[in-house]
Amino acid sequence: MNMERLDLSGIHTYLLGILKDVDRFCRDNGLRYSLAYGTLLGAVRHKGFIPWDDDADLMMPREDFNVFIRTYNREGHRYRVLYNTDNGQDRFINAFAKVEDTWTVSIEKKRKGIFSFGLNLDIFPVDGAGNDYCDACRFSRRCARLRHRILFSQKPWFPLSFHNPLIPMIQAHSHSTAWWFRTCEETLTSRPLEQSAYGGPISGGMRDMEIYPAEMFRYYTELPFEGESFLGISDWDTFLRQQYNDYMTPPKGHGRIDHGLEVYVK
Repeated sequence: MNMERLDLSGIHTYLLGILKDVDRFCRDNGLRYSLAYGTLLGAVRHKGFIPWDDDADLMMPREDFNVFIRTYNREGHRYRVLYNTDNGQDRFINAFAKVEDTWTVSIEKKRKGIFSFGLNLDIFPVDGAGNDYCDACRFSRRCARLRHRILFSQKPWFPLSFHNPLIPMIQAHSHSTAWWFRTCEETLTSRPLEQSAYGGPISGGMRDMEIYPAEMFRYYTELPFEGESFLGISDWDTFLRQQYNDYMTPPKGHGRIDHGLEVYVK
C-alpha cells in the first residue's frame, strides 16, 4: 500500500486537527487542560508551533485526565486515546497518554520497534507531590525511576548502552510491564493534587523540574495558537522559565530539537 509522507508543515496541520478535537471535547465536558512544554512555549513565543518541532503536548489535572481517558474514545472516531494499551495490534504502555490520528502512521527513530501508532500528541496527568518542597522533589525522582522501568521492561536486553544500562535493565525485567505500570500509577496518584502544596506533570520524568506550586494548575487562560485559541495555565511564565530559562530567545543549531518523525497518511 502506497502512503503519502507528510512534510513538517503537513505534520503541523494534522497535529492541529488533534488539538482542535481534544479542545472541543474538553470544553464540551468541562475538563481542564493546558498546553504544555514545547507546545506552550510555541503558543507564547510563536503564537503556534515552534517552527522545527514535530510534536504536541498537553497536561491535565489527574481528576480530568481520568475522565478523559475513560470517555474520549468513540466508536469509529478518527482520533483515539492510548493509555496502557496492549490489544495485540496497538501497544502503548507508559505513565502518560497519547491521542493518535488513526488516519496516519508515525515512526519515531528512537522508539522504533517498541510502540506502534499514528501521529499523536502526549497528555501528561498533573499529580500532587506533597506539602514539603524537598520531599516533593524526592517523590518526583522516585516516580521518574518507575516510569523508566516501564520503558526498560519493554526493551530487548541487547545491545546494552548508556540509554540501556545493565542494572536498570535487570531490575526492569524482574517484573512484568503491567506490574511496573501499576506500581508507577499507584505511586503517582498517592498524593492528591487538591491536598498538596506542590505538584506537576510528574509523569514527564524530568524530576525536580516538574515540581511547581500546586495552585498553578487551578487557573487557566486562552492562548492564541495557529489562528485558534487553546487553554494554558495562567502562570505560564513560571512554567516556561523553569523548563527553558530564557525561553523567549530561540535556540540555534543543535538546540533545535525534534523527534525525528516519519509520518505517513494511510
